[in-house]
Amino acid sequence: MVNPIFSKTNSVYAYLFVWVLIASVHGFILIYFYDIDSTTALIDSAVFNLLFCVLGLSLWYVVRFVNVETQGLLYIIFTHLAAAAILVLLWLSLGKILTTMFLTTDNYQLFMEGSLPWRFLIGLLFYSVIILVYYLIKYYGNFQEKIQQEATLNTLVKESELAMLRSQINPHFIFNSLNSISSLTMAFPEKAQEMTIKLSDFLRYSLAQDGKQLTTLAEEMNNVGLYMDIEKTRFGSRLQFEPQMDVACLEKLLPNMILQPLFENAIKHGVYESLEQVTVRFNCSLEKRFLKISIWNNFDPEGTVKKGSGTGLNNIRNRLQLLYGRQDLLTVVRTENTYEVNLLIPQL
Repeated sequence: MVNPIFSKTNSVYAYLFVWVLIASVHGFILIYFYDIDSTTALIDSAVFNLLFCVLGLSLWYVVRFVNVETQGLLYIIFTHLAAAAILVLLWLSLGKILTTMFLTTDNYQLFMEGSLPWRFLIGLLFYSVIILVYYLIKYYGNFQEKIQQEATLNTLVKESELAMLRSQINPHFIFNSLNSISSLTMAFPEKAQEMTIKLSDFLRYSLAQDGKQLTTLAEEMNNVGLYMDIEKTRFGSRLQFEPQMDVACLEKLLPNMILQPLFENAIKHGVYESLEQVTVRFNCSLEKRFLKISIWNNFDPEGTVKKGSGTGLNNIRNRLQLLYGRQDLLTVVRTENTYEVNLLIPQL
């Protein structure tokens, strides 16, 4: 793994700027507190700080190979104490050798010998600060990596859950459609043939949507039209369909295959076991950042409503929760003789 200092150009500039600032403070202290001439102070400051600037880069590999989570505390402390002692002693030795090559006066030699203890302490301070910064960089990187991994995992889980929900919706509808076709085969073979063709078109649409999470309302309504034609073939004049929507709604996006179960639900609550004409109304409008959809039907209160497992509505609630992270996007209103499902689809 490359040293993070070199990962970005700005990081290199920032690292160098910090050391230039430290070197400037170093030279200022030598000049104004130790009465050392500016040339000597400049050479001393440049040599020692440039050395630690270079040596400090190697400390990243100490941090990289020390694992706080798996290695014992004593081992980690010993590792850093040993690394600090070796690096600071190396720094002082190289600094002393290089400065004495340029600064040979007796006064500077005496100053150098006397300054070694506090230089050693400063070296330990530099080591500690650099190690701390590297640990922060390391754990921030690990934290970001874990966030990315969790996001990827959540996406995979969400996609698999949505695929499962779609796979539950399609067989549910196919089962009912095949039952309808079966009931018409003997008595009305032409209608059965017509239903079979439309069911084939519906399945073709369904396969074309595989892998897509969103589609336009126009495409969804074409699919709904196929479904309603199939059911109208079965129920005849007992079923009336009245769609009404703003033109602006047609290009808006919503989860694919989400409307058909609602129309299936409307027919279940309206047409089944009812001898009276049942109307299914579809309304769609734009309200602020939402696509508002309403599917309404009347039913005979004296008839026997066909009970179901609730798979359609539950799947829709689950899909909306997974896609938009909200549980208030589907509501059901039932009165004595009407049944209405309302959907709010966020438009991002």
